[in-house]
Amino acid sequence: MPYEFVTSEKITIDYLNHANHLERVFPRHFKELNIRKFRGDRQKIVDKLLSYNRTINAPKKVIQNIESLLQPETYAVITGQQPGIFSGPLYTVYKAISAIVLCERLSDEKCSFVPIFWNASEDHDIHEVNHIAIFKQNKPFDIHYDCESTGVAFSHLRLDKSELKKILSMIEGISPNSEFKPLLLKEISRIIERSSTVGDFFSRFMIYLLGDLGLAMIEPQYLREMMAPIFDRLIRRPTECTKILDETGSQLEKLGYSPKIHKKSNICNFFVLSDGGERLRVTYNGEFRVANETFSQRELLRLLNDDPSRFSANAVTRPITQDFLFPTFAYVAGPNEIAYLAQLNAIYDFFSLEMPVIFPRFGATIVEKKVSKILGKYKAEIHEFSNPEKLLKKLAKGRIDDVFNSFKSEVSRGMAEVTRQSESIDKNLIGSCSLARGKILKTIQALEGKITSKLKEHDQITKQQVIKAYSNLFPYGDLQERHINVLEYLIKFGEDFLRIVYEDFFKADHGEHRVIKC
Repeated sequence: MPYEFVTSEKITIDYLNHANHLERVFPRHFKELNIRKFRGDRQKIVDKLLSYNRTINAPKKVIQNIESLLQPETYAVITGQQPGIFSGPLYTVYKAISAIVLCERLSDEKCSFVPIFWNASEDHDIHEVNHIAIFKQNKPFDIHYDCESTGVAFSHLRLDKSELKKILSMIEGISPNSEFKPLLLKEISRIIERSSTVGDFFSRFMIYLLGDLGLAMIEPQYLREMMAPIFDRLIRRPTECTKILDETGSQLEKLGYSPKIHKKSNICNFFVLSDGGERLRVTYNGEFRVANETFSQRELLRLLNDDPSRFSANAVTRPITQDFLFPTFAYVAGPNEIAYLAQLNAIYDFFSLEMPVIFPRFGATIVEKKVSKILGKYKAEIHEFSNPEKLLKKLAKGRIDDVFNSFKSEVSRGMAEVTRQSESIDKNLIGSCSLARGKILKTIQALEGKITSKLKEHDQITKQQVIKAYSNLFPYGDLQERHINVLEYLIKFGEDFLRIVYEDFFKADHGEHRVIKC
């Protein structure tokens, strides 16, 4: 599908098309590869990664990939997402597979690349991650993880195992039977039992899906001690990043874009965690305010020195912490994320870091055989099904086009003869003939519209089939990957589904949205 159909973000489309004027926004482009300098501690970050991934039972290939980061010619390709239930919408899995594919493509005799997924378990907005959708009788069906929104980071939010198993049971009842289903659900049930928090469950589930392809996982809470220099700078210059964001936003507006990040001038771009894991916003007006407490700069620096685990990055500084810690070559981003990252280059400069190359993720729409038959029957393109009413009208009109085209041709020929005869009688009659011709054709067009509408009303089979395909390809009127969960296709096609997506992405251009027939 064309970029314009997948995203409405103008800056993302321009970046994908390598627009020259975006060089000041994205200093490196994915079509011009450059390795950024890394001055961090490889041994320390490898130790952290090994410890975490062994805890979540990562397979041998993941461990080997992590160990290879000790070599100066090995770099990380990172992507990430909030820890959605059962991995959330399909695009989360597609982002991870995109990172894996990119590593495979780029690795050669000189350099090798390792895929790492940043489990954004510092986040706390439960409404972003507490639901998934699968199909029920050919229609999208939402399933919710019932949990209170307490502002607690997902890294600290205890997993309600009974609630999750209830969801699993619901999925079992709704989904079709297959040879893959019993073993899959049994294995997921085991993962639930081993998990402790929402963040922990997400990492274990992603390792189950993609660990054999070498994907390493990490949660930021295990790296906070290493992030201390970033928070130190944020405390010493508390509102500088917010000022930079505003300035960059103004520059983007001059280029014709709409900036995505807006912050009040007193916002500090980090959180302090309470003892229970609640993320508390930090503001600065001569002194720091954290919830109902106030701190001087010296007091907050002392807290950072005593307990760095109390500090958490926000959406602006998360990429900074990531690229401060890891030998990052590239970050794999979704279409909306690219528009967001457009404001961060000067933030990287503030921390004396180089921004990594931003690679657009691959996307996909899965077309099952039952939907493929409908596409073939009506000889329609996939994007046409995004507007079923318009498509139904086109199909109905197609059934009478030949008749009306012939009719209009006959009228035009007849009117030409009438005009010729009239002209021989009196040239002043030509205008009347032209006016009459226009009225006749307009009447025919109105009649054609009425017949088309009636055909559309009467043809219930066509309508049912078009709506069926629409619901499958564009659930809730949106791209399939933004709503449907991976379990929908793992149940139907087994683990081969992930291999099919991986192999298809391997053939794709960066940022391409693929149509995959299963």
